[in-house]
Amino acid sequence: MRVSILIPLYQAQEFYRQAIDCALNQTHADCEVVAVIDDDSHYELPDTVIQVRTGRRGSGPNAARNAGLVWCSGQVIVPLDADDWMHPSRVEKLLPLVKKFGVAACSEITRNLDTGEIERQVFAPTTEIHTLTPRQYLDLNATIHLAFRRDVITRWPESVALAGDTLFNLDAIERAGSLAIHPETLFEYRTHNASHCHRPGNIERAEAGYQEILRLIEVGIIARHPDLGSFAHALFEKKRQTNLNYGAYVAAQGPCSFDHYLESL
Repeated sequence: MRVSILIPLYQAQEFYRQAIDCALNQTHADCEVVAVIDDDSHYELPDTVIQVRTGRRGSGPNAARNAGLVWCSGQVIVPLDADDWMHPSRVEKLLPLVKKFGVAACSEITRNLDTGEIERQVFAPTTEIHTLTPRQYLDLNATIHLAFRRDVITRWPESVALAGDTLFNLDAIERAGSLAIHPETLFEYRTHNASHCHRPGNIERAEAGYQEILRLIEVGIIARHPDLGSFAHALFEKKRQTNLNYGAYVAAQGPCSFDHYLESL
């Protein structure tokens, strides 16, 4: 089964080579890599990488992923940000779960690239594969990165500048029915003060994003089951307030990652 690894590139000169390398070096034999260039920089990409240009500068990760999705020929889609890392066997190990369940993830850690410290471990060590319902996914209150069977996804929500991944993930999990979790730690979510979610004005962009998420839930586009919709609305309202509190914390204490802030609570 072909797997498309989808990597948006925006001001990613410092990090992108490692992301491209770990995508190209996956042990699953049938992987293609689609890199979406969302700025006017020159990226040295191997000929085997499919290159897509948005024609814009900073259109946002969701719009960039949607532009690249058109070029993905795989039945499985694996998004990867340019500053993150995944184990060479991640695709191979997640693929059976994606085939069976529609959406899969693994245990992962959050690493601060500025300090080298591990800020968070998502899921306690275990040897068992387990599944999460859409509500249990929302209850995690943690960033995790998923792989998707093509038939359970639509498009990333371009009207949501930040927190769009959570919305996209929730929609896919609701369509699939559940999310399968591989027990091994095969992914590093890497934060740093120059990352997309730490740029100036992002507290305000996140606030606008949360307002849009609440609207999409209210009109029944996301979290379509009434019970899930009520739960999701309350949760995203809480996340909205957490984002505002995070902004106040950064203003008082100086730059830090969102995960570091959550661990400080």
